[in-house]
Formats: sequence, C-alpha cells, structure tokens
Amino acid sequence: MISTVFGIIAICCVFAWPFFVDYRTSVKIQGSGSAAFALYFLAIGSPTAAIACLIACSQLAISIAVKDRYIVTRLYGASFIILISLSVATWHGMASVLVFIGSSLATFARLQTSTHRMKALFLVGAPFWLVHNLMAGAFFALSSDFVSLASNVINLTRHLRRKGCPLSAPMAQI
Repeated sequence: MISTVFGIIAICCVFAWPFFVDYRTSVKIQGSGSAAFALYFLAIGSPTAAIACLIACSQLAISIAVKDRYIVTRLYGASFIILISLSVATWHGMASVLVFIGSSLATFARLQTSTHRMKALFLVGAPFWLVHNLMAGAFFALSSDFVSLASNVINLTRHLRRKGCPLSAPMAQI
C-alpha cells in the first residue's frame, strides 16, 4: 500500500514538472519525484534503485544551488563515486548492474550543456531502467520510463529534422 502512495506521488511529479516554466520549480518537482521514487523502490525491495534516486535528488539540488561549472562537475564526480560504492553495498545481481548503468548515463546526461545531448543520453540509459523496472515489478516506474522514452524520442526527432540531420546523426551533431 505504501509503495502505491509513493508511486502515485512520483508519477504525478513526472507528469507535472514539464508544465512549469521556472527552472527552479521544475527541478524541485523533479527532485520531489526522485525522492518519491526512492521511497517507492525501497518499499518494493530495490535498494540500489532507491539509492540511485537519492543520488539523482542530490544532483538536482546541486544544479539549483551551485553556479560554478567546475564545482558542479566535481560534485557530480563525487556523487558518481558514491553511486559506485552504494551499488556494491546494496548489490542485487543484474538488477544492480542495470540501475548502475542507467544511473551512470543519467549522471553524465545531467552534466551536459546541450539539452539535446542530455535527452539523447537519457534515451540511451532508459532501456537499462526499463529492464530493471520490469524485473522489479516497478509498475509506476515503468510508466515513467515510457513517458520519458516517448517524449525524448519525439523531441530529439524534431530537433534533428529541424537541423536537417539524419536520425542516425552522431552525438556531436546533437
């Protein structure tokens, strides 16, 4: 029951944040969604995913609070080291591998200065989370995966068409 409550809160945040124009408000709603997903994953028995969501929360907080790119990069690097350590500490075999890869790609995506590269990296990381969430029976997270996949594919396809790039364009062109 408690997992359902946190799942509903998380998915509401996923659907809501794009409608806010203010960057800080959008990031706060994303962070709230990540926190709710952390509690959701904890409740369904996926501790590595819960930790990864908390690390995403910290990265979102860093993106609001810290303006110096050098410091942001170092803090993200530190959060990546924490992700490695906690993935080992909460090891659950293949589920932890999938979360680690998906979260690593998301960390790298959040560091991008191009929103299009960011979306492309989130798209590359999404299948890892998708498979994890299927394995874990994380149905609310699966809903988030499908929303993310669809919106990123649509946005990147539009961007590449506007630029006159083929859909197979290398990352440097995005």
